[in-house]
Amino acid sequence: MPRRGKGSKSQAIRTAKDQAYGEAALQAEAQSVVPLPQTAAPGTAIQPTAQPLAGTLPSPFRPSERPGEPIGTPAPIQTVPQLTPERASLLPLMLPLLYSLTNNPYADPDMKEAVRRLENFVPTRFDDIP
Repeated sequence: MPRRGKGSKSQAIRTAKDQAYGEAALQAEAQSVVPLPQTAAPGTAIQPTAQPLAGTLPSPFRPSERPGEPIGTPAPIQTVPQLTPERASLLPLMLPLLYSLTNNPYADPDMKEAVRRLENFVPTRFDDIP
């Protein structure tokens, strides 16, 4: 794919200055094989690629994001980050606020379960905290 001619849609071959002997020739040869993309002219804005709007669902007919996996493959197991002793010591200060959020008849059951799980991370006097 030559980079010469009137209909060329790529940049001219450019090499960096002050390179070691022979490096500029290798760089020019690499650019002649795979052309650089055309840059925008000064004063013109480059159009961004189309992004989905926040809150909208992607097309259900789009190609698979993981084409090599069978459909029944479970999601990868994520590792749970360890709770540092410093953060664990701050947890008892937040629990009363969380209790007030979950102690009403309209509280979400998932929120109540999350608070119950957080209670397990509160350090006791038997835990070694520096």
